[in-house]
Amino acid sequence: MTATSPRLDALIAALDERAVTYVVVGSVGALAHGAAGVQPADLDITPATDRDNLGRLAGALRDLGARPTPEHGEWRVDEAGERAWVEDGELRPARPLDPADPTSFDHSFQTGLGRLDVVPLIAGTYSELRARASRLRVEGCETWVAHPADILAGMTGPRRPKDGPRVRHLRGLVATRPQPGVGFVGFRTDQFDEMVSLFRDAIGLAVIHEAPGATWFRLGDDAELHVYTDTDTDHAFFTTGPVVGLRVDDVEATRARLEADGLEMLTDLERGETAAWCHFRAPDGTVLEIIGPA
Repeated sequence: MTATSPRLDALIAALDERAVTYVVVGSVGALAHGAAGVQPADLDITPATDRDNLGRLAGALRDLGARPTPEHGEWRVDEAGERAWVEDGELRPARPLDPADPTSFDHSFQTGLGRLDVVPLIAGTYSELRARASRLRVEGCETWVAHPADILAGMTGPRRPKDGPRVRHLRGLVATRPQPGVGFVGFRTDQFDEMVSLFRDAIGLAVIHEAPGATWFRLGDDAELHVYTDTDTDHAFFTTGPVVGLRVDDVEATRARLEADGLEMLTDLERGETAAWCHFRAPDGTVLEIIGPA
């Protein structure tokens, strides 16, 4: 950090004290995801743009004594959809903050704790970014941080030379994180032998584990299919038919979102050597699983 770096912990605390709903993006987001050599000059956030939340954000900006910095340019979008800040020398005075108009918040603000950039739309709206965001630590504070792919998409062009290392780091994270899909299918059945024969003999799935009352099969390159007898007590909650395990890149963060939405958790978060998982009940009562890296 340099002498001009923002007090990230204090800025986040000021936003949280006002219960502002937002996602961290930009260089601080890259830093939170482990990019090396990042020295943020500001804290970039994408807030929810409903009137109530923007009202809370306006209150936090007042608390911080925030002043919009002079702007001598504007955001422009090229034919490929890339957003770039174009300096044209024309001074554009900041408009008064209006919670009914999200664009009135689209500014870089100078505060006594450093610069705070509010970006209502970057690689998507708040709701789009939040759907893939993770709870990460930023200078000791836990907050929602956009997914590496969304941070990459939000980095404007032309990119600066100093962005090279963080871009490579974020691309590496995106490449190694599992894509959404099916990672598990589980059956609890009173016709155990017949179901095992179906998958092993008729369909030809490879058996990877056998135990009394349980047989596991390889399902594609990175998924498994488990069959359990109806006397298996560990899976007694498999009561709604086949249980599908949906692959996510952060089981803990996804579980937190499901709980925040009021969904019933059926098991604690469990971890093996290579995977983590837990089970929940969908809004229609169906039992499902989320599974991801350990």
